[in-house]
Amino acid sequence: MLNHSLFKSSLIYTLCDALNKSVPFFILPILSYYLLPSDYGIIANFGVVLSIVCIFIMIGVDGAMGVQFFKLSKEQLAKYNFNAFILICCITILSIIFFLLFHNKVYEWVKLPLPYQLLISIMAFTTTITALNLSLWRLEEQPFKFGIYEISQTIFNIGISLILVIIYNQGWVGRVSGMFLASVAFGLYSLILLFKRGYLKINFNITYLKHALFFGAPLIPHALSFWVRSSIDRVYITQFEGESATGLYATGFQFGLLISFITLSFNNAFVPYLFKKLGEKKTSKYIETKEKLVKLTYIIAFGLIILAVIFSLFSYFALDVLFSDNYVNAKKFIVWAIAAQTFQGFYLLFVNYIFYANKTRFLAIITFGCSCIQLILSYILIRNFGAIGGAYSTVIVSFVNFIAVALYSNKVFPMPWLNFLFIRN
Repeated sequence: MLNHSLFKSSLIYTLCDALNKSVPFFILPILSYYLLPSDYGIIANFGVVLSIVCIFIMIGVDGAMGVQFFKLSKEQLAKYNFNAFILICCITILSIIFFLLFHNKVYEWVKLPLPYQLLISIMAFTTTITALNLSLWRLEEQPFKFGIYEISQTIFNIGISLILVIIYNQGWVGRVSGMFLASVAFGLYSLILLFKRGYLKINFNITYLKHALFFGAPLIPHALSFWVRSSIDRVYITQFEGESATGLYATGFQFGLLISFITLSFNNAFVPYLFKKLGEKKTSKYIETKEKLVKLTYIIAFGLIILAVIFSLFSYFALDVLFSDNYVNAKKFIVWAIAAQTFQGFYLLFVNYIFYANKTRFLAIITFGCSCIQLILSYILIRNFGAIGGAYSTVIVSFVNFIAVALYSNKVFPMPWLNFLFIRN
């Protein structure tokens, strides 16, 4: 029963996550007839800036709350959440001050006017409040409430965006406004729910505030390294090639989500099975078990390559048939986007051995190192080859990350990777 309940909850969380990530992709063909590539480039940059501001405003308070959830009483947790809320408010104010002081420089890099930079600070704040509410439902093991809330927000977001873009012809402003209104509406509703459910109680406590700060601050560099991997190319492309190039690049890389969703969903299902098999050390057939895991890994990797080829062909067809002719030049980015996500899938096949061995310290070094490579390589390649240089650097860094993790995983948890030709059936 427990396993059934856990599986059902995991399935709901996975489906909700898939829906939220896939809906923007599936409405893109519609929006392509109402948004120019330059419009979509600004929307992509809005998301880029929002994601980095969220790193600072959220400052890991959802994770800190998750830890305290099992250590504190509900009343104490409510007081802790209030002090975390104070911290979030302070950082939000600082981000607004930052944009007021440096809005010209920000505009130079991402072409977002000051009013929309300020909207990002507010949206990051409300996104964080919603994240706290959703985290509590996860901790309470209430997947249906979690799912209904997330799906409702997605429908509201997309519905408002389509109305403003298609009916009122507001271009990129309409899409950004839909995102903003959905975030604010559901963020405020989350704040009300936190009070009503007894998870937010006004009580200033410097110890709780410092705990939230010192828990989250060390996580910022790690989060920034992931931001660099996923976003810095768009900033460089906007700077050197313009918003239209960014829009085409972002469109092409949306097709990588097809592979990303499959690899992440499979990984969520595969990890429990893998850890169970690796835990059977005392059995007489442990060596044989490891050999079978290696064989299974190669089969999965081969299957992923086949899927990548199929999705590439499908994506070319979809772009020709479903999208406006204005986006035809996004086609050149598709194969690189899918290749990068394929290498990310290979990475997932090996990284779990590092997690199992509990040897993650060097993994953080690999992640940070790859981010530094991306930061420099993207700049060089985009400046010399244009937007396609961003695709080159993304694939190169994804491959380097995969190889580094594969080698390190075999060091901390040796597996018979080179014996696959001799594995018994």
